[in-house]
Amino acid sequence: MNFKAWFSILFFSLFISTLQAQISYIEDVAVQGIYNRYISQNRSTTLTLGWRVQIVSTNDRRKMEAVKAEFENKFPELIPVWTYEAPNYKVRVGAFQTKMETEALRNKLRKEFPSAFAVKDNKIKPIEYL
Repeated sequence: MNFKAWFSILFFSLFISTLQAQISYIEDVAVQGIYNRYISQNRSTTLTLGWRVQIVSTNDRRKMEAVKAEFENKFPELIPVWTYEAPNYKVRVGAFQTKMETEALRNKLRKEFPSAFAVKDNKIKPIEYL
């Protein structure tokens, strides 16, 4: 390449690098308020150690979803929580501070879900306790 070509490329790249796009946006005050509230709640929410009743553990996601749907139909007052811990999907219900409280729910569920058992869970938000 000759000198003119190099000079043209250099000049063009310097010209392009000096162009700066200015982007401005207007943020709704309500959106910012919701976002700030979300951040403060998540920072203040600590997870605690407690107990839940596990009603199923399977590596088949469809089976987990079927059991979860069956549980929701039979016990609409309780909210099931599912998790994935490789390779199993687990459905757990309730949130208790003591194992004794958990056993009472387990005994109630045992008729419909015979494989239910009490498990420790270290990811319970204080607001979830029954």
